[in-house]
Amino acid sequence: MTDVDQVEQLKSCGGPPFRELYEIYSTSIAAREQKPEAWLCEMVRAPEYRVWVTKGAGRVQAFSILFLPPAERFALLEYMAVAPEQRNRGVGSELFKQTIERAATGAPSLPILLEVDSDREASHDRAMRTRRQQFYRRLGCVRISGLHYILPLPGEGPVPEMDLMLYSADRLRQVPKHELKQWLRAIYRDVYRCSHDDPRIVQMLHDVPDPVRLD
Repeated sequence: MTDVDQVEQLKSCGGPPFRELYEIYSTSIAAREQKPEAWLCEMVRAPEYRVWVTKGAGRVQAFSILFLPPAERFALLEYMAVAPEQRNRGVGSELFKQTIERAATGAPSLPILLEVDSDREASHDRAMRTRRQQFYRRLGCVRISGLHYILPLPGEGPVPEMDLMLYSADRLRQVPKHELKQWLRAIYRDVYRCSHDDPRIVQMLHDVPDPVRLD
């Protein structure tokens, strides 16, 4: 997958491409980390989101969902997944690179955040979590050190242990703590429809030093 034209923006949830995207989404993303289908459809239509898909043989092979808040100086790669039969073929790496390229249009140093399952806890899929983190590290991402990210999605059962990773063309190694706080407030408010003063933000930041290290 090397042709830029193979990545296209999905702007409607009314046709087969959205159904194919949702099939990948529902089978690839952990159930506790999924949003309802109607919420996902709203994101496809929302101006602050970019939903990118790659196609092969007339079907969606992979997708990425990028949140670009107009009043903020960061982006969030909220979801990215590849159809099972297309994995380990470079599809995900190429899609990530082209998603980042499109996010950087007009803002080449824009930090891109990623919510990634942590491999700190002894879970049944720990090896997979480690491979996923290594995948993003190979693409230039680093972890926000000391932050135990709390995913604020409602649902049954405990949320998984998560990390927040960051990609920056400037290869940042630290960020001011107040900037991380602003990112978290915007994510909670605009991505998850929670209060920007949610007490979980204070909880996450309590033991994080200033400046915040990226490793």
